[in-house]
Amino acid sequence: MEQSVSQPGNLMVEGLVQPLNVHTHNPALSWHANVDEQSYYQIQVASSKERLASGKPDLWDSGKVASSRSVNIPYQGKPLESRQQAFWRVRVWPSKNGTPVSWSRVSSWEAGLINKADWAAEWIQVKSPEAAEVSPQVDKWIWHAASAQNIEKKRPAFIVEKLALQPTAALLRHDFNIDKQIKSARLHSTAAGYYEIFINGSKVDSRIMDPGQTDYEERILYNTDAVETLLKPGSNVIAAHLGSGWYDEAIAFSSPEKNLSYGQPKLIAQLEITFKDGTTQIVTTNGKWLSHPSGVLKEGLFSGELYDHRKQVENWQTANQAALTSEWKTVEVLDTWPTKALEPQLIQPVRLADKLTPKRILTPKPNVWVFDFGQNFTGVAELNLQALNLNEGQGVYLRFAEWVDEKGNISQKSGGGAPKLKQVDGYIAADSNPTVWRPTFTWHGFRYVEVTGLDSTPPLNALSAYLVRSDVPVSGHFSSSDELINKIHNMALWGYQSNLISVPFDCPIRERAGWTGDAHAALITGNYNFNMSNFWEKYLGDFRTSPFTAPTIVPGRRAHGGKFDWAVAEVIIAWEHYRHHGDISLLADQYESLQEYMRAGVRELDNNMIRSGYGDWCDPVVKPGMARVGGRCTPQHTSHVVTSSALFAHSADLMAKIADALSIETDVKRYRDLFESLKAQFHTEIFDPETGHYGSQTADAMALEFNLVPKTLRQQVADRLNADVVEKWGGHASVGALGQTYLYRALSDHGYEDTAFNIFKTEGYPGYPYLINDLNATTLWERKGGFVNKANLTLDDAPGRSLNHPFHSGYDGWFFEGLGGIRPLDDSVGFQHFMLKPVFPSELDSIETSYTTGYGKIKSKWRKEESKVTWEFVIPQNTKATVYVPNKAPELYRPGKFTLEFDI
Repeated sequence: MEQSVSQPGNLMVEGLVQPLNVHTHNPALSWHANVDEQSYYQIQVASSKERLASGKPDLWDSGKVASSRSVNIPYQGKPLESRQQAFWRVRVWPSKNGTPVSWSRVSSWEAGLINKADWAAEWIQVKSPEAAEVSPQVDKWIWHAASAQNIEKKRPAFIVEKLALQPTAALLRHDFNIDKQIKSARLHSTAAGYYEIFINGSKVDSRIMDPGQTDYEERILYNTDAVETLLKPGSNVIAAHLGSGWYDEAIAFSSPEKNLSYGQPKLIAQLEITFKDGTTQIVTTNGKWLSHPSGVLKEGLFSGELYDHRKQVENWQTANQAALTSEWKTVEVLDTWPTKALEPQLIQPVRLADKLTPKRILTPKPNVWVFDFGQNFTGVAELNLQALNLNEGQGVYLRFAEWVDEKGNISQKSGGGAPKLKQVDGYIAADSNPTVWRPTFTWHGFRYVEVTGLDSTPPLNALSAYLVRSDVPVSGHFSSSDELINKIHNMALWGYQSNLISVPFDCPIRERAGWTGDAHAALITGNYNFNMSNFWEKYLGDFRTSPFTAPTIVPGRRAHGGKFDWAVAEVIIAWEHYRHHGDISLLADQYESLQEYMRAGVRELDNNMIRSGYGDWCDPVVKPGMARVGGRCTPQHTSHVVTSSALFAHSADLMAKIADALSIETDVKRYRDLFESLKAQFHTEIFDPETGHYGSQTADAMALEFNLVPKTLRQQVADRLNADVVEKWGGHASVGALGQTYLYRALSDHGYEDTAFNIFKTEGYPGYPYLINDLNATTLWERKGGFVNKANLTLDDAPGRSLNHPFHSGYDGWFFEGLGGIRPLDDSVGFQHFMLKPVFPSELDSIETSYTTGYGKIKSKWRKEESKVTWEFVIPQNTKATVYVPNKAPELYRPGKFTLEFDI
């Protein structure tokens, strides 16, 4: 039956379409009402489609509920048991109409293995892991991976030794028979490490670098897949390829005294088959499984991967057990789980995204070819083996870099010295090779790929690459009439998505760590460009499992804590998640952890100020090449006392709002009182009556945006902020990572939209044209002022810090909130009631923005012709917007498409 226009659609559970492993007893249900205004809704949930169709739901009938909400409505019916399927539908009543629209189509969700006892499977691992012989090909890969920043220098012997002893990845498999007709089958599986899993030679899903990183001793995320179409009557094979991932990274950031590994990689899998006669069969990981060394001889997140096709085991995913050689050994079964809990992986998995092709090949030396992809990004390279005439045993080596010198020599110096490893992949040819090859268990940050080991010049199509990122849906679009502004937006976008690998990373080439300050510095960019709902829920869970108070990195063995300007991310992300998605359950689940942060912050207060922190990290030095006071990326223009205190005051303000949303009245008052006392001390201590402001662009912007400025002084502080940009910095921003989010709104909301816009256009250091045109950047550099540009660059001139650091991308939110004018309202969540209030800079002719919310797509598009503006906007069904036109009172608009014309 064709769906009517007004029939509800887009039914989702926990932000997903028909998820198969829901654990919560109160999953969040969402739909598009597809009417201009929903006045009531009714949800019905049943254990079968037949019960639902008959109007006799046995799990839940919400009845007729007076509400316009259709996003993240908690299920309140009978708790589902493990494996139970729930079928649901919804209907709505349009406003001013007493008749409901048709029921939606039926959708469903399934409960996963909620209890530990539901797992009959055992954790298994290779009994005796084997390291490949250090052949000349292996030795060359080790030499590249262990090399220092200057390749002529070698790493300490213990690094080389660890690489030599590193075992291969593992192949695991098990045979089983099916002698009945299959109705359905669910495969529950995961690994301590990275894994890919197959049934009868078919990969179960396109997930890569899976599962997502967690604090593994606390929780590991598992997948549930419907696999009935992959099974067949008779003999079947379930197989897995197992690598180290984050679980067994035993070299990077380690030392002879300190090992960050959790142990050897492990696998668990449970295949549950239901037959048409109602009987079931369970196939599990156990002591009958077999293992074999993989052709992936070496693999590591920071080192790269070495694959020897001569070691490929043919048909290992499909062959009958009788055909296996004696090299297949029984596995070891673990006595205890390596984690406290297996939780459903509801975050979107990592997948291959955009395909990139090289733009040119450089030849800095004989038999050295450097492929330039024209874009810095995170990904995997793919060798086109058909385009290469490789001999058996010939090794091809790929080294990855963000920068080349004048001659085309790559430098890996921007990867820093701390990881102790350098990015290199290697492929060793057999007498017959596949069409293409790419690594399985690693990814890299790069623009350039150096290729060695070939006998002749490769064609341009010998190498391609794929962007790798968490498969979060794209939710935002921005473009303008100004190509420079479009490039600056794309720089933010490339950097942000390059650092989404189940965790919001700081950079792909060096640390790959979930720095909490970086997460909130770029939060607004992520929230407008992608649907980050499930991603942030997972990351907030990493705060809950962290062993540290006020953590600076989550999750993982490199975590530490005690920095409140970084860890405030937990409060900011939780609140912004609620504002964007309206999921009150997340606030409830996170509340105790948020309270823990606040209690620790109060203990840290010294006369109502936080006097420790990292501060406005990596703000620009005055001139390129200047040494930074304090070294590294220590803030130069804004004391960490200012940013830490301002952010903690902001957290108190947000906690009052969170407590109010949760109806915890005593905490509302407590946090409001705390905010007022922190606000008063901040102003008393930081504000300078003689200069009329707080001392720096970041300080003024935070004070204005966090409501720390007395009302009578707000415009004065904005005036001084504008003067600092225009007069002191010649039109440039002097903010670091923490100031980026707040500077542009603080200016444009107080009449200085031209100043805010012109920051992106102003030539010279430290501006964006300088970064793009002088430094040839395609992503945001961690510290552009640490690099001195000159005519003939050599390897000695290479930048020593990351060239892809999204914590500088907070400005991108202003392209949506300022230029597009799309903003949430404080008294509404999920963008059901929102604001449209664009600004119209003098030097910009047009923009086009959109943002897809849980209710639908908001659009805002305007163009200027002389002094006249034509503004087109779209308000989704079941929402409304307060619309601001210059020099007019704001007006409320209901759903529809609108065009306004006015003079400015």
